[in-house]
Amino acid sequence: MTVEALPLRRSRLGPTAKPAAWVAMPVLGVCSQYCAERVAHALAGASLGLGWLLAAARTPWTEAWIGLEILTLATWMVVLTELSLSAAFPMTAAGYVLVIGMGWTVLGEPMSLLQLVGGAAILAGVWLLGQDECEA
Repeated sequence: MTVEALPLRRSRLGPTAKPAAWVAMPVLGVCSQYCAERVAHALAGASLGLGWLLAAARTPWTEAWIGLEILTLATWMVVLTELSLSAAFPMTAAGYVLVIGMGWTVLGEPMSLLQLVGGAAILAGVWLLGQDECEA
């Protein structure tokens, strides 16, 4: 099948669905990264191996992390039915900025000027890449 033969996408979701998708993916991503960080801290100092894997499986944060990943996958499938990949994928980059913000506000990690500038560049790029989709 050629690109020209692909059917046009017709949205089956309401007018608030696209903005909700633009918010859901980065938010789910940052929540997932928070759970991953909690699992990493719970396993700090443990030797990598079967014991480590079993300890990770017993950590409640692992269950939350897996649940979030499943929810993220389901959300991503809906997003891809509604948006072109070239419009959908940049929204995941907004999650990088949210992770920097979460690290600073929730985890007390330092934030450098370069991170602020980089985060602003990412958001500007996401905004620029999403302009065609927003106008559609």
